[in-house]
Amino acid sequence: MSTDRDTTRIVRSWLRSDEHESADRVLDAVLDQLDTTPQRRSTWWPARRFPHMNTTAKLALGAVAVVAIALLGIRFLAPGSLSVGGDPEPTATNSPTATPSEIPLGERSMDAGRYWLGPDFPVEITFDLPAGWSSCSNGVLEQGACRGIGTTDAPGGVGVGFLIVDTVVADPCDATSLLDPPVGPSIDDLATAIANLPGFEATPVEDVSIDGFDAKRFTITAPEDPACDTLFTWATPTRTNGVGPGEANLIHAIDVDGVRVMLTSAYFGSQVSEQDLSLVEEVIASIRIEP
Repeated sequence: MSTDRDTTRIVRSWLRSDEHESADRVLDAVLDQLDTTPQRRSTWWPARRFPHMNTTAKLALGAVAVVAIALLGIRFLAPGSLSVGGDPEPTATNSPTATPSEIPLGERSMDAGRYWLGPDFPVEITFDLPAGWSSCSNGVLEQGACRGIGTTDAPGGVGVGFLIVDTVVADPCDATSLLDPPVGPSIDDLATAIANLPGFEATPVEDVSIDGFDAKRFTITAPEDPACDTLFTWATPTRTNGVGPGEANLIHAIDVDGVRVMLTSAYFGSQVSEQDLSLVEEVIASIRIEP
């Protein structure tokens, strides 16, 4: 085997890898030219040295070296910018986020999707709703969604509401008997006042977090046999909230950088299903808040 062929074999072996298939094709093209160029073997060149070759051969092998070095430089100095010998690697991209729909006021059915409370609520809140929910909002400062409440197929049902609460009633049988002085400004003040509503049962107040914001979590349950026909609880800027006998409310009082938001999840304990309660927890877990 000639020394020229040895050189070719060495260069080809060095270039032939998954990363340098294109370089191998360049080498083949150059070798096609070399095979047609007459060469004269030297008889006096020392062993293990390249033979004498003409100018065309030198330039050809030099071109191979330049191309190989260039390809290596592209491969290792700029990873990911070019894939030699194959298709470019796919680049990971963030999947688009669906734009939330504004929750409608009043009582209207809603499709499954992501919703927000609209520009008039003092805090930007978004959340996910599965299928089967309807709007049950009482105004821009008392918005919510309900599932099955008041229907014949699911008389218990569940609801999730977002409220700005000013204070709490002193007497649950009197909508006008608001605390005087009103409830203090903190989430602790609100949680304590609601948990102490006369005649209601309350679970211990827990410290939790909603999307990174401090919150108080507990459940209150209205008496099954109240002393009056209608029970009242807390007051928003526009109305005083009423509840039914035996109605439970899972409550989160959230501090959003000084803005107190109350999240309520209403249900009737004897009629609600574990599935509905699980759906409420999923809605709560999906909440995202922007001050």
